[in-house]
Amino acid sequence: MIPRIQFIILFLCVVIAAPLLAQTEKKQSFSFSYCPVTINSVTKDKSPYMHDDNNTKGVEYEALLGDYGYKAVGYDNFNYGALELAYKRILSRHFQFNLGLGCELSGKHWDVYDRPDGPLKKRIMDYRINLLPGIDFFILDHKYTKLWYSVQAGGLWIHRSMKYFEGSERDKLRPAWQLWLVFDQKISDTYSFNVGFGCGTLGIFKMGVSYHF
Repeated sequence: MIPRIQFIILFLCVVIAAPLLAQTEKKQSFSFSYCPVTINSVTKDKSPYMHDDNNTKGVEYEALLGDYGYKAVGYDNFNYGALELAYKRILSRHFQFNLGLGCELSGKHWDVYDRPDGPLKKRIMDYRINLLPGIDFFILDHKYTKLWYSVQAGGLWIHRSMKYFEGSERDKLRPAWQLWLVFDQKISDTYSFNVGFGCGTLGIFKMGVSYHF
């Protein structure tokens, strides 16, 4: 009696699971990308605290003033690029929903003077976190090769980790946007490699991998 019940349960599991396993088209994916050159690294967005008595171009330090002199002086900018995790869902033969969450890392050395223990030299990181929903328009939509335009628009939160900045300067909200032309090539039924060229908040070039499910 027991083997018969086990057989019936196994049969039902196969009947239910077979249609799910038979689905070959995967409409959703997660994509992880790296953008080495962002718009911030090109324009070097500066704070109004930039000290430039001679009004010269290319100044690469910031000076924060206290009651008795400098609180901190920042220099030696370095940008690490941006990382983006995106959720995508195919809506039709021509359109795909795209929701990207990105974080750009940059930093500089700061000489910090306003400390009880004396001056400190430290690299302090800044974070630019963006949320970019958008739509992808397929130009080429083959089983293993795809090409699309991507249009994204959303918001950007800038957090500067230097504690001596005023609140309005330390945390900012700004609009963000991005245009991409993306080539995506599947390397298996589940994974694909992609590269993109464009302009906007995340820059002009990206490369990444996608997991399809």
